[in-house]
Amino acid sequence: MTPRPGPRWPRRLIVGFTLLAGLAILFSTWFSHRLMTGVLTGAALSQHMAPPTDPTQLGYRGDPQAAFGYAYQTLAVETPLGPAPAWLVPGAAEATRPDAKLGAIFVHGIGGAREDGYLYLPALHRSGIPVLLISYRQDPDAPMAPEGMHLFGLTEWQDLDAAVEMLRAQGMERVVLVGASMGGAIIGQFLARSDQAPHVVGVILDAPALNFPAVLRHITDRLGLPLRSLGARLAIPAFTLTHGENLGQAVALPAIAAFDGPVLVFQGRADRLVPVTIVQDLLATRQGGTTVLLTPGDHLQSATQDPARVANLIASMIDDLKAAAAP
Repeated sequence: MTPRPGPRWPRRLIVGFTLLAGLAILFSTWFSHRLMTGVLTGAALSQHMAPPTDPTQLGYRGDPQAAFGYAYQTLAVETPLGPAPAWLVPGAAEATRPDAKLGAIFVHGIGGAREDGYLYLPALHRSGIPVLLISYRQDPDAPMAPEGMHLFGLTEWQDLDAAVEMLRAQGMERVVLVGASMGGAIIGQFLARSDQAPHVVGVILDAPALNFPAVLRHITDRLGLPLRSLGARLAIPAFTLTHGENLGQAVALPAIAAFDGPVLVFQGRADRLVPVTIVQDLLATRQGGTTVLLTPGDHLQSATQDPARVANLIASMIDDLKAAAAP
């Protein structure tokens, strides 16, 4: 007697679920890859809104004279790819300490501009130190990157290296690096790779994108994609295959954690782009010398949420660094 075959529906159910899971993973990976491509090439960063008239609001466009009435010089930083324009704003004369040989460089984030540094410029200016607001590869007024995309510091650190050299040529042997969003990643890669890193005596970060894979996972999590965490992880090696650039290496947190000078960090709890876990990981890794201001704000909104506290913390750091230079 031939045994009757068992019911086929469990097998079909398993096969169906497997196919659906595979399609979900494929879609999530494809979407994350597409998102990476759009962000890193700048295609997803175009803005069509009218810029604000308040220089302390992100998106403002205008030179330091128009914004605050500050005198400034327009300089060209000689990067490995060619000249990139920068503004050098002297510190307030009444607070200047030439013997401190201290200056600051502002590094904007992806899709940003030199003017994004206006969130911090008044506090730095009042502290009496010169500030160099730079552009770098892939900016509209700077050389284009040969890869045609931003790489979260993996190549952009070389442009910051050239800016540090220029500031040192102005007599500033001690440098404070100020980075917003991806600017923090550029600073981290600079600290890890540059021979000039010992000249950096302080770091100020706002919503620092120090871990690109974590940023990608955070964005896809907020979008609620199915199997999004797995898709975001798979998108990075897929991007390496399609574009030849490994963004899995764009993790600058260890370099910031190892920095032996003071680090000041601003971070919004409601940040839709950079997860607060990056700052938490930094705090857990560093051995002191770290000040963190958490605000309720979104990405790069801490200076708007609590401008007095942000300005006071910046001034306190600069005052301490100037005092350290006293004979």
